[in-house]
Amino acid sequence: MATKVLTSRPTEATMTITEFHRAAVAALAAEPDEFVLKELAKHAEQLCDMVGWADGTIDKDGRVSEAFTQLQAQARSQHEVTGDQNIAILHDALGNILAAVFQHDQDLTPSSNNDGDSVEM
Repeated sequence: MATKVLTSRPTEATMTITEFHRAAVAALAAEPDEFVLKELAKHAEQLCDMVGWADGTIDKDGRVSEAFTQLQAQARSQHEVTGDQNIAILHDALGNILAAVFQHDQDLTPSSNNDGDSVEM
């Protein structure tokens, strides 16, 4: 499986969550690159929009949350060292993805206090 690599050329195709994660890991392992970090923030926004359309639960076993939480911590640490505002933007974008995945999965999970009663309006 090929992994999308961000370069200095604009990217139009939407990344999968796995491709995004790999690209973000690579971006944080390298010297801060304004273009790459801004492109990742754009892709994160697209992912947040797409998450709501997923057919089923995204994070059944918690691996997505764990991976993105670790990545977010790495971004925070790198921002503390470099002070690069684009890393801070990526950090926030990672938090938005986590929130979108959580909200999507929460919306699909039946309430534990649902006793089958219907609400009449």
